[in-house]
Amino acid sequence: MIPHSESFISTCFDYIIVGGGTAGLALATRLSEDPSVSVGVIEAGDWHPNLDRINLPGLCGSLVGDVQYDWAFTSVPQSNLNNRQIDQPRGKGLGGSSMMNLLALTRAAACEYDALEVLGNPGWNWHEILEYMKKSESTVSPPQGHTMEYSLAPFDSRWHGESGPIAKSYPTYFNSLHKAFVATLEHLGVPRNPDPASVITIHQLYYVLTSISATAELFGQRVLRALIVFKSGGTPLVATGVEFIKCETTYMATCRREVVLSAGSFQTPKLLELSGLGNKEVLSQHGIDTLLHLPGVGENLPSAEDHLFVTTIHEIDAKYNTLDVVEGPETLPDSEPKAYLASPPTALFGFLPAQAFMEDEQRNEWKALATATAQNAPPGLKKQVKLQIEWFEDHSVAEGEVIPFPGFFRLSGLKPEPNKRYSSMVATSMHPLSRGSTHIASPDPTAPPRIDPSEIMHHIRYLAQTVTAAAEYLSNPADLPVLAAVLKFVLKAYRTEPLEEAVRKQVAPSIEESASDEALAEYVKNTCASSYHPLGTAAMLPFEDGGVVGPDLRIHGTANLRVADASILPMQLSAHTQATVYAIAEKAAGIIKSAM
Repeated sequence: MIPHSESFISTCFDYIIVGGGTAGLALATRLSEDPSVSVGVIEAGDWHPNLDRINLPGLCGSLVGDVQYDWAFTSVPQSNLNNRQIDQPRGKGLGGSSMMNLLALTRAAACEYDALEVLGNPGWNWHEILEYMKKSESTVSPPQGHTMEYSLAPFDSRWHGESGPIAKSYPTYFNSLHKAFVATLEHLGVPRNPDPASVITIHQLYYVLTSISATAELFGQRVLRALIVFKSGGTPLVATGVEFIKCETTYMATCRREVVLSAGSFQTPKLLELSGLGNKEVLSQHGIDTLLHLPGVGENLPSAEDHLFVTTIHEIDAKYNTLDVVEGPETLPDSEPKAYLASPPTALFGFLPAQAFMEDEQRNEWKALATATAQNAPPGLKKQVKLQIEWFEDHSVAEGEVIPFPGFFRLSGLKPEPNKRYSSMVATSMHPLSRGSTHIASPDPTAPPRIDPSEIMHHIRYLAQTVTAAAEYLSNPADLPVLAAVLKFVLKAYRTEPLEEAVRKQVAPSIEESASDEALAEYVKNTCASSYHPLGTAAMLPFEDGGVVGPDLRIHGTANLRVADASILPMQLSAHTQATVYAIAEKAAGIIKSAM
């Protein structure tokens, strides 16, 4: 239930969770399974239980940019992207970004999860996280007709959950070009993965639906801002509750045991800094007293890894069924509405190893640049770069992603011609080397954070305590060639049978924009955008490696303040982040329960 503020503050909770998003609600639900435990959730947005734009999968993503549901953050101007500002949407409401995303539950390769343990976090590895992913989900088998027609693998209980609160399934809507995409990628040397939820994720025809789960035992409070309050004196710091503002009135919510931050990769570091935890130089700039010097707060934002994508659009033969005919559900053919609205439009994902889209010479050049990057990096970042170099040579790790969309991709900013049919494909790079930061821009808690997807040198700056100019997205010279190579692979796919048969005209990039490598690079700079997967800003690493939390998710230097959201992940994954965030929440619940 969601009580009035007076009722909320009169309760001394066992746990207070700041952020009612993907991780926060999942964690609160698990903790409140014990009827003797009280859990308070503080969230800035509203609850929207009956909104079609949230509940209908076919309308997924339609909330992006709507400030009623989206924080609508933007980056600072990016000089390497011709001074463009990059949108950074984040969900504002119960459910967080899971209420506005594109519903994908994908997993990275096993070695990427094992890297968490390699970087200093015992108990965080593929096998452990797999069990928590399975615990969060309940798998729904596809109709037999779809299984046979699209060669969908039967679900294997080794990899898929059977009794969790998040329902997942294959899509119900398959575009008429899906088979052509699969055959084309196979012709280009990308094998089909029979079960992309298992250890290896290279090429997957796999897209799943999710649902938000909550429980009536939760206490929730909608607020304008929140600050963590600590017991005076002594070390480590002890959190006693959360101060929040609602309707211009300040309230104090107290807790007996712990405070957990689940506000996301932009808001969690903002809350820490406003509460006096962070780099003392950053805090002093805004007149905030430093309670705990934590230079890693807000840093390690994998900038281009966020992930940057670029779009291609082709006009295709009008005989193919696409979503271009859809202006609204009422315009769909009688046989289409249920299938379309019950399923996201992007049903096919292709995850590509570097060998699939880069020649040996290109990969060797990338490796040389990455090796040079690591030479002057601080110890923590050097360890990460070393792993990225290993992954780049590993056929089981994706370095590029392609997502076909059955229609004109309107987020491109272009406009389709009337009565035409289109096929779009998004090209994304998975593990670029750039790093950045997000910090408070003002001591005003209602002000948005300053998001600067800066280069690797920014990370070096705060660790070495030197002054170094920070650059932006794609500033690391190794990053742009990878994204451009994925884009070239996509253009090649549209010139390869059987997909080529459907193509009538290349729309974006235009023929001129793709006439040379230099022209394609400029197209990337002018059009690339974020896939909305920020992480790493409260990294789970040893303090000396720039970490903010330890493997128990407790913030270094505190007794009872933890973080459970995507900000703890120190390195980007070759996957959409939702499934991993649910696993983080599940594991966090297990850690906290074991400490009771």
